Amino acid sequence: MALSARYLPQATPLDPAEDPPGSIDPLGTLGPAERIAEALMPGFTARMWRPRLLTFAAVASLVAERVGASGAGSEVGGLAATLGFERLFVSAIVRQQMRERDEWSCAARRLPGRTLAQRALHSDDTPLGRNNFLKGQAINGPFGVMARLARRLGIVDEDDRLAREGENLLLAWSGDERLSGLLDEQHSNSPGHKWLDRFVQATKDHVRDKWWPSAGWSGWYDLAVTLRPDKIGSRERKVLRRLLDSDPIRARCLALLSEPKAVATYRDARDGGRGQQDRKVLLEAVLPMLSVHEHEEDRVIDFAIRLADAYEQVANLLETVFHGFRWGLTRRGGQATAEELQADRQLRPVFQSVCKQLGRSARLLCELIKKIPSVPRVADLKPIEPVDDLAAEALAAAESPARLVETVIARHRRVQNSKGKAMWIDVSDRWTLLPGFGLSSDAPPEVPKGYLHPFRVPNAYSFLGDLGLRGVEVPDEKA
Repeated sequence: MALSARYLPQATPLDPAEDPPGSIDPLGTLGPAERIAEALMPGFTARMWRPRLLTFAAVASLVAERVGASGAGSEVGGLAATLGFERLFVSAIVRQQMRERDEWSCAARRLPGRTLAQRALHSDDTPLGRNNFLKGQAINGPFGVMARLARRLGIVDEDDRLAREGENLLLAWSGDERLSGLLDEQHSNSPGHKWLDRFVQATKDHVRDKWWPSAGWSGWYDLAVTLRPDKIGSRERKVLRRLLDSDPIRARCLALLSEPKAVATYRDARDGGRGQQDRKVLLEAVLPMLSVHEHEEDRVIDFAIRLADAYEQVANLLETVFHGFRWGLTRRGGQATAEELQADRQLRPVFQSVCKQLGRSARLLCELIKKIPSVPRVADLKPIEPVDDLAAEALAAAESPARLVETVIARHRRVQNSKGKAMWIDVSDRWTLLPGFGLSSDAPPEVPKGYLHPFRVPNAYSFLGDLGLRGVEVPDEKA
C-alpha cells in the first residue's frame, strides 16, 4: 500500500503509553535481543497486548477496502481510511470508558492512543486527526502495532488488504456479534452489511470531509460494543487461538506458559517488573519443563532461552557501566575526565565487579554463538554478527576497568553515529553530560536482576488472559 505524502506521520503530542520499549538504546543492544525474542514468540512484539486488536485489524482492512471501492478516490481509501476508522474506534472505546469507568476500564487498557483520545475529549471533544493523535499513527496505532502479527497469521496480506484468514476471523466475529452477512456484497440488507456500511460511510466522511460525529452519535456505542478489546466471543476465540498455534514454536511456548507452574512464577514475579517476569518465567518455569530429546520445538526453545539469558547478562553489565558514567557526571555538575570517573570512590567497585562478571558472561555467550548454525530456527533470524560483535567487545572490556570504560563509550559513539544522533556524553578532554541525561540517584547503578530487553512473556500472558486463561490479566502501563 503506497504511503501518500499527505498521510505520512506528522509531529503530534507524545503519548507515553505508546512509547516502544527500548526506544532509548544508548548501546544498541535492543536489535539483537529482538531477533532472539523472535525465535521464542514468532510475530510478537513487546507492544502487542490485546488479541482482539487482530480482529480490529481485519475489520479496519475491510472498511478501507469498501471505502476505496465506493468511488471516494485513492486519497480516501487504503491507509487513510484505515487510520480514519482507527481514530473513530479509539475514541469510541475511550468515550465508554469515561462514561462507565468500572465497566470499561479493562477494555481501554493498553489501547494505543487512548491518552490522546482522552485529552481530546476533555478539550471540548476536539476531533481526532493527524495533528493531535498518535505520532506516526501508521506504525503506533492499534492497526500498526498489530500489523506484523496480522500479516504473519494471514489475516492481512503484505499490502494490508484482507486475506483468507482475515475473512475466517471476521466470519467468526460477526457470528458471535450477530452481524450475519458482514462480507455480503453491496445492496444487502443483512445486519452485518448494514453495520459495515454505516462505518464505511462514517470513515469516508471523516477522512474526506473532516467530519467528526457528535457526542450523541449512536455509532460510538455500536462501534465500542462490537469491538471492545476485552470481550472476545467463543467462535472468534477459537479462530484466534488456531491462528496463534499455527506456528509450532509459538504454539509450544503458549502451551508451556499456560502450565500452572509457569502462571504461578509469572504472578510471583509481578512486582519485579517485566524484566524479572521474563527472566524468572523463562529460566525457572519454562526451561525445566522442556524435553529437548523428544521434541524439536523444545530444543529450539531451550537454545533460544539460554542464548537470551547469556546475551542479557552481557548487555546488562555494559549498560550498567554506561549509566555509571551518567551518575558520576551528574554528581560532578555534568563534567569530569574519564580518569576521574574511574577513580570515583563509589564507581570504582562497580567497574571492578563488572569486569569480573563480564569475562565469564562473554565467554558463555561466545560458546552459544558457535552453536547458532545448528539451530536453523534461530540461525534464520541472522543474530550471529551483532551478537558476536557484542561478545567480542565484552571480552576486551573485561581486561581492566580502563579498557571497560574505553570500550563502552566507544560503542556508544558508534551506535549514536549509526542512528544519526548526538552522543549523550560529549567526549573531549573532559566528558560533558548533555542536558536531559542526568542520573541523580543516591547510589551508583547496580546490575539489574531482570532482563534489560523485553522477551514477550507479559505480552503472551496478556493474550492468553484475554483468550480465557485464568490467573493472568492485562497489566496496566506501569507494569
